[in-house]
Amino acid sequence: MPLWTLPKGKILDFIIANPSSHLRKIKSNLNYSMGTVQYYLTMLEKEGKIKSIKTKYYKNYYEVNESDENILAILSLDSPRSIITYLIEHESSTHQGISKGVGLTSSTISWHMKRLIQLQIVKSEYSGKYTVYCLRDRDYVLYNINKCKCPLPI
Repeated sequence: MPLWTLPKGKILDFIIANPSSHLRKIKSNLNYSMGTVQYYLTMLEKEGKIKSIKTKYYKNYYEVNESDENILAILSLDSPRSIITYLIEHESSTHQGISKGVGLTSSTISWHMKRLIQLQIVKSEYSGKYTVYCLRDRDYVLYNINKCKCPLPI
């Protein structure tokens, strides 16, 4: 029997078409019981076909694409998402500019920038006595923001 005719296949297809869906959304849209949806979500996650990211209120599910996994995890967090959004709006910025722009302390910015650079989402360049930060691939970041339907800070 083809995978897409089974609940497992339908749940996977739904997550691919609706990234960032949570358990109740999947349940209500596919008209399966809560237990059925939970069972297949667990199975799909163990098989490595989907990934879940727990946010403040929900556990959201995404199709696994190794290159997207890190950025989706980062985009689910408020502070790094604010930094990334700031860098989208201001293509390159200094440490101080980011700190003032997003309203976070300098040490918080340092900590997040180190992670963002390590994950190759942001790159740093030296310009005189300042370090300037910018996104490595702006289109890739925008694609993933749209993919996870993350709320952007105002």
